[in-house]
Amino acid sequence: MVVPGEGWPNVGRPGDPVVSVGGLFSYAGRENADDAVGAGVEGSLAWYGQRSFVWIGAVAQAQIVADRPVHERLALGFQGGFGPVGAELSMYTEGAGRSNARTYGAQIVPFIAIPIAYAGFRLALPFDGAAGATMPSYGTEYGLVIGLKFPINPRAAGHSLH
Repeated sequence: MVVPGEGWPNVGRPGDPVVSVGGLFSYAGRENADDAVGAGVEGSLAWYGQRSFVWIGAVAQAQIVADRPVHERLALGFQGGFGPVGAELSMYTEGAGRSNARTYGAQIVPFIAIPIAYAGFRLALPFDGAAGATMPSYGTEYGLVIGLKFPINPRAAGHSLH
């Protein structure tokens, strides 16, 4: 999420779409598994209202989770908010671990952001386990998510973050 500002970051005019890309870090406690640390990338596309701090958009995340064994966690969804306060609603999947089956579910992440950094609380709710799965899903997840994202905007090309 990038908050439009006067001169910094220079992301174009109000109403322009803003594409942001950056790093993502998470720490999560999980119901049926050990706590886990993840690191990866996040990208988002957001539109800000004319003369307004209201915004809506889409978000995609890809993380590597340091668990046994190391595996992926992917999410895709929508986000929106008012100024620096927002929320994300996404579908996610997390790869199988030593004691857990691949898990699919929905997550909600309320967050606070400044122009290039954000911090949020992730609540992930898994769907029922796959038919015939021999291991349990990861279960409900509660976690901290932080990230740094930088705007990439065609209208702002050639401008620096200052």
